[in-house]
Amino acid sequence: MNGTRLDNDSNPIGSQEDIADEMARSKAYFYQMTTLVKALVLLFFVAASAVTLVGNGLVIIIIAKIRRLQIPANITIVNLACYDFMIGLALIATFDDHKPLFRCVSFTVYVVTLLYGNMLGIGLSTINRYVAIVHPLRYNQLMTVKRTCILMGLCFLYALAWGIAAGIDMTYSWSPLSVCIVDIALSSGFVAVLVSHYIILFIIMTYCYTIIARIAWDHTVRMAAATAAEREEFSTFDAIMKKSKIILTVVGTSFILLVSHIMHMALSHIFPSSFKTLRIIRLIALIMNSLLNPIIYFFKYKDFRQATNELFGCKPSSVVPFQPNMG
Repeated sequence: MNGTRLDNDSNPIGSQEDIADEMARSKAYFYQMTTLVKALVLLFFVAASAVTLVGNGLVIIIIAKIRRLQIPANITIVNLACYDFMIGLALIATFDDHKPLFRCVSFTVYVVTLLYGNMLGIGLSTINRYVAIVHPLRYNQLMTVKRTCILMGLCFLYALAWGIAAGIDMTYSWSPLSVCIVDIALSSGFVAVLVSHYIILFIIMTYCYTIIARIAWDHTVRMAAATAAEREEFSTFDAIMKKSKIILTVVGTSFILLVSHIMHMALSHIFPSSFKTLRIIRLIALIMNSLLNPIIYFFKYKDFRQATNELFGCKPSSVVPFQPNMG
């Protein structure tokens, strides 16, 4: 006797489940690729993940080991590097489309916590540079290492709270045939709240960058017209500006590369049709964000290159001891 179950319209239930499963899987990143292409993409992700882990891990180790680099500005860099390191650990999970409820919820908590933490870390780094440039004489009192660490801890707890909220939200939309794509599975209301955080961050960063750019321009004009003695007086602030340029380049790059991620989350709910191309762009942007940050540190930041040589015993460090008022 045939054990196939039929619904009220005499359609095999098993075939309906297969169709639903096929439609769900079609939303996954690499489901319709050939085996060879999947293998090449997987190889790329493994390589990108390894470079991300090594690059950001090296940044974390250098600042943890080299005491003179343990200043508030660099600690905010470590904060971003930690989140990028954790993103590197999650890249391979992209290939796992179907997850049981517990794994899908856990993955949702993980990635949403990282997303919120990354946004808050970007904001914290921007504010750190804003205070260093706008209030250079009060910077050491306002942005101590202890206060910076406390702010980082509070930002993480806030991000974790939203990650847990996302996990709870996911439990209401999950089904056995669901593909665990966090952007699509989260409710529209939750995505709207996340997008609003990004907009608030955009406003704060625009204000800070505008003020910093104006001060930097004024400083450039004064330096061009200054005498040798006056330039010597400006040397400390000039050092702050150079360091700020590096950090703000990293922060600005991270913020821009997050745009595709936020756009996909918003558009996938405004227009429910598939946005595979945008999802791929979003994924590549996240990889670039995690890869570019350590590259910028070591390419632009002389202290990091010299500290790397010191850490691995390549040559004695020639870095001038850190001046407290340089931020």
